[in-house]
Amino acid sequence: MAIDYGEKERAFIDGLKENTGRDLSAWMAAISAEGLPHRNDIIDWLRRQGFMFSKASWLERIHHNGGRPIYADAGKANPRASARRREKRSAPASPSASSTPPQPPAKAAPAPLADGLEDLLAKAKAYRPLAQYLIAQIKAVRPGASLAARSTFIAIADPAEFARLGVGAKELRLHLALGSGYPAGEGVKKGAPGGGLGKDEALSHMVVLTDARQIDAHLLDLVKRAATNVNG
Repeated sequence: MAIDYGEKERAFIDGLKENTGRDLSAWMAAISAEGLPHRNDIIDWLRRQGFMFSKASWLERIHHNGGRPIYADAGKANPRASARRREKRSAPASPSASSTPPQPPAKAAPAPLADGLEDLLAKAKAYRPLAQYLIAQIKAVRPGASLAARSTFIAIADPAEFARLGVGAKELRLHLALGSGYPAGEGVKKGAPGGGLGKDEALSHMVVLTDARQIDAHLLDLVKRAATNVNG
């Protein structure tokens, strides 16, 4: 059954006032008043206000969308569905209902993932939104990249494997084929020899990821470097 992100978004927005003391317009004004220069800075600030990563990321995307809900037009073509939603919103909220939204992409529902990826990403638990965001950014800088689920990691190739994303509930580990001559530092660690691509082109380096702020231009440059090292 497909996830109705429009419904999820409306439930999240409708619960903001009760759960946080501010409605959507008040949060949009508060974000703007901070004058934060980057999207990750906004997410970080919202997390300091008590939001989980997924909620902070959703609010940031709405702010980036001019304060308009991402799925504002979802379901408008179906009058009966709209009526049912209005009835549902007017009914008393169930005490057991959850207002925690999932982590969709900025403009559209996520594309279906390859076999096994959904189950593997589920193992990331709270870091699943971070893993999804990283995957989207990798695909943005290397559109031809393919993903394949393994037992504990995602193999990333274009066409040959140049990276692996280790998935865990406490952190994510991005292994990259940067070459033995690339120095460690700036959060980049030396990986274990023979870590993925064979004796000549091992996955030589690793970055431990726990925060969206780490997925910056520097990290994406490393991804492009690894892809070029292996595939040209």
